[in-house]
Amino acid sequence: MNNKATRRSLILEANKSHCLVKYIENLLKKQREDPDYVKWDVTKPLPKLPIPSLKQTLEKYLGCLMPILSDEAYQSTEKIVKEFIRDGGVGQKLQNLLIKESETKENWVYDWWLEDMYLKNKLPLPINSNPGMIFPKEKFNDEDDQLKFAARLISGIMDYKFFIDQKKLPVDRCSWREKGQPLCMEQYYRLFSSYRVPGIDQDKQVNSNNSLLVEPEHVIVISRNQMFVLDVIVNFTRLSEDQLYHQLKRIKRQSEEDENTSNGFADVGFLTSLPRNEWAKARLELFRDSTNRDCIDMIERCIFIVCLDKKVNHNSNKENMILENESEMSSIQMRDYVLQMLHGCSSEDNSGNRWFDKTMQFVISEDGVCGLNYEHSIAEGIVVIQLSEHLFRYIEEKRKQKLYRMPSICELPVPRKLRWIVSEPISAQIREAKSSFDRRIDDLDLFVVKFEKFGRDFPKMIKASPDSFIQVMLQFAYYRVHNCLVSTYESASTRRFRHGRVDNIRANSCEALAWIKSMQPNSTFTTKEKYDLFRIAVQHQTDLMVDNILGNGMDCHLLALRQVAIENNFEIPTLFIDKSFELSNRFSLSTSQIPTTMDGSFMCYGPVVHDGYGCAYNPKANYILFAISSFKSCSMTSSKLFAETLEKCLLEIYDLCTKFLNQ
Repeated sequence: MNNKATRRSLILEANKSHCLVKYIENLLKKQREDPDYVKWDVTKPLPKLPIPSLKQTLEKYLGCLMPILSDEAYQSTEKIVKEFIRDGGVGQKLQNLLIKESETKENWVYDWWLEDMYLKNKLPLPINSNPGMIFPKEKFNDEDDQLKFAARLISGIMDYKFFIDQKKLPVDRCSWREKGQPLCMEQYYRLFSSYRVPGIDQDKQVNSNNSLLVEPEHVIVISRNQMFVLDVIVNFTRLSEDQLYHQLKRIKRQSEEDENTSNGFADVGFLTSLPRNEWAKARLELFRDSTNRDCIDMIERCIFIVCLDKKVNHNSNKENMILENESEMSSIQMRDYVLQMLHGCSSEDNSGNRWFDKTMQFVISEDGVCGLNYEHSIAEGIVVIQLSEHLFRYIEEKRKQKLYRMPSICELPVPRKLRWIVSEPISAQIREAKSSFDRRIDDLDLFVVKFEKFGRDFPKMIKASPDSFIQVMLQFAYYRVHNCLVSTYESASTRRFRHGRVDNIRANSCEALAWIKSMQPNSTFTTKEKYDLFRIAVQHQTDLMVDNILGNGMDCHLLALRQVAIENNFEIPTLFIDKSFELSNRFSLSTSQIPTTMDGSFMCYGPVVHDGYGCAYNPKANYILFAISSFKSCSMTSSKLFAETLEKCLLEIYDLCTKFLNQ
């Protein structure tokens, strides 16, 4: 056993949390008692992602284009598709090469998908890529409460990391459609070991588990825009919560003393908010000094980041001072709180108190607003949510049991502050990063609405999938606002398969458009005809969703065929340079169901195109929480208008469906 493995083994064994062992054992016990779970063998390797048939994929492609193209454009694209899939044509050749390629890969699309979705995207991470998530608000009476909570969180994460590193977490299971089927856990294993490095041409992911270096034993704490190395393991022993609290207190004191002085060394974190190629160039400039190289190395190799935020005096709700009820106030507060997670609110608040390249940044504000910002290329939102919710439940159990370790460690050294050497070019770039980030923060238009007429239980009453129901309603709302449908993205988990991430469920269907047109004010359709068309649209959406999660999605397949053409020196097929293909991949409506079980907790994100919307939704039993985002600088979009229209559409479909509930 090499020295790294020996050290790792000693640390793991010495710091195993018996409280967490019990918590994990209880989770496993519940799985063993579930008849849907026990029929699956979790020790067997997951199946590989299947390759869909060429004909099926191109039929889906034409199906999602028909509602968004003119007749002339559709007919042109239809001819291109027919040529692509003809016997002996280029499509069949690429399909055969892809099948051969898949034989040597664990997941035939993963690397191509990762590059296309994230690593080649040069947009800044905050707002455009990194989601923000709020946790239930804590009640802090003073600074001590903030730091004690931070210490508990750090300790709980380190307990949980033991099981992640050992790959002993209970395997996630499907909750429907082959209920109990094991899901891929690889995303969990990257959460506390990965980092996204900016590149001039494209970014890259690095993983400390694959490194020959000693595994990191520190977290980075950012306070008042200043960064500190907090060692969480000393002499093979984890720091107790009490010791972590005292170290955090030292960090807070020093950051407050140094703020706005020459010792501040602050604001370097703003560089991570730049477009990726600009940040990559600035990083190279920083690397010219060995002191900066050491600082960046400590950040990139840390386990995670804790951001101790200042209280934000939210002014964004001044236009809503006259409130109709407490629920509306709650939505406004949630909007303000999640904006703090998305981008820190402003350069005067906490936007520089971040390092956006790190996978997991836990934000703990002085006023009890808590949550996280995470780098999306590593994992999907549902994995981050499930880990966070398990973590909070475990921390609460641990707190009740009052199991605090107090190992004997000599006087702990003061946490090391990262001290940067900032050249004038870097200083100028930091100023520009601050300014441009503030402009983008001001441009984000986020509207959170809690729709309380019904929740996910109502679609079930009419035997409809809640997710498909909501997706069709989003199409309805978009049409009501813009009088057309557009390419729509909804992530579909493919974790049933080895290294599975997502494919795309496209809701812009002919079936949805036919129903929507029947609901127009001048429609001559009967109530029954409208209801029947709605059921057809929802069922089509459900069939599409099932197809995707079972590995027969369209988007990943088309991406892979294009990449096979490029890598095998084919002339790029006309299919992939057709304007319709570009339009089909321009997602003016980017959506995702992000369910949470903790009250007051939800996740959201920004739009993916300038004239588009981001729409995260969290369906609860009796209400649905929507977070609608757009950009103020686009005159064609309005998050408030979209949200209000969506509410009206939901009420309209409620009235329609209730007429047929008992039939």
